[in-house]
This record gives sequence, C-alpha cells and structure tokens, in this order.
Amino acid sequence: MTAEPLTLIDALYLALHMRDIDVQEIFATKHHHDFERFAIECVGYGGVVYKNKRGVPVAMGGIHEVWPGVGAAWMVATPEIEKHGVALTKLGKELMETATHLHRIQALSADFHTVSHEWLLSIGFRRGPTLERYGCNGEDFYMFEIVR
Repeated sequence: MTAEPLTLIDALYLALHMRDIDVQEIFATKHHHDFERFAIECVGYGGVVYKNKRGVPVAMGGIHEVWPGVGAAWMVATPEIEKHGVALTKLGKELMETATHLHRIQALSADFHTVSHEWLLSIGFRRGPTLERYGCNGEDFYMFEIVR
C-alpha cells in the first residue's frame, strides 16, 4: 500500500468510484458534472494515487500550485478509505510537510463534509473563513489553511 504518481487510468477509476459525499462536494464547484473531465483535471493538477494491497485505487490527491508560493490541496476517495485512515493521514501529513516551497496551502471543503474537516485538521490545517453560498447551489464552504 503505497502512493504512486497519478495516472489517467487511476484517476478515471477514482472519479467513477468516489464516495457520494465527495461527488456532491466536487460538483458543487464545477461548471460541469462530467466524471471523465474531472479525472482529466485531476491528472492536470498532478498528484498521487494511494492503492490497497490488491493494487486497486482508494484515494487520489495532491497540492496544485495555483500561483507561486500558494497551493490548493485536494483529495477524493472511494468508500474503502475507511480501512486506510491511518495510512492516508500519514500520506497527507507527508504531502503537506514536503511542500516546503509553498508559504500557503489551502483546501476548500463543503460545510456538509464533516469527515473531511476532521481529516484536514488532523494533517495540520486550521479552519479559516466561511465562504457563504460559495457552491453552485448556494452551499457554504470552509477554507482550511496552512500558513507558514
């Protein structure tokens, strides 16, 4: 069970098998509802895929540098994530710690995705401002941030 560079094949698998709550959160901030397009976007951001012992993708994520010094962290997962919480928390912390070229890392999370909030806090983020009615259907989002 290791992290590998994200490929389109793995991104497509994860896009089609991600948790319902991740689907709701992701498409609350997209102009489209296209899983293939989302997978292509993820590969474009760059990142890693975490696989189980059988080599099946469980989660993908990373930090996309949106401009010099500022990164946007992201991750989605299949329901199997519940079996890999410790390993994915270690991976998340490692990703944040090794991005030393960034003075700010931020992650947006919908107010209804409370499991994500707990995980972001556990890997070193602090909760920042509420972005009221940020989503396509008026969903509130929270900004989580690491500022160095």
